[in-house]
Amino acid sequence: MAWRPYENLIEGELDNSRPGQVTGSLRFLGLEEPVRLELKGDFLPDIKGKVIILKNAAPADRNTALNRSGTYMKDFSAVQKGEVGDITAGLPPYPYVKYPYIEWYSEGNGRVVLELEQDQIEIIER
Repeated sequence: MAWRPYENLIEGELDNSRPGQVTGSLRFLGLEEPVRLELKGDFLPDIKGKVIILKNAAPADRNTALNRSGTYMKDFSAVQKGEVGDITAGLPPYPYVKYPYIEWYSEGNGRVVLELEQDQIEIIER
């Protein structure tokens, strides 16, 4: 089962400006400190080599939506080391899907997926 903390996402930045490496940090509702990402691999071709800024104007705890107690992020590792899955902004010619999709495979948490709306991502050229 994949972690899907997109409701809990507050903001973050992912950087693929170094080939074969994705680094960055993400802030989630339910965690006091930002989560650091140290991943091997690249974004998909629509944003490969770029930096993306993620934001969520209305973060909410996924457990609240599922009528569960406690925070969904309780056992989420503060450092996400592992491999990049599919990371795309969903831009034509749509290398994977038509919306922002961020996926990685963490040593501590397994598969993590963020499915976002177009207005939740900004692409930065560095």
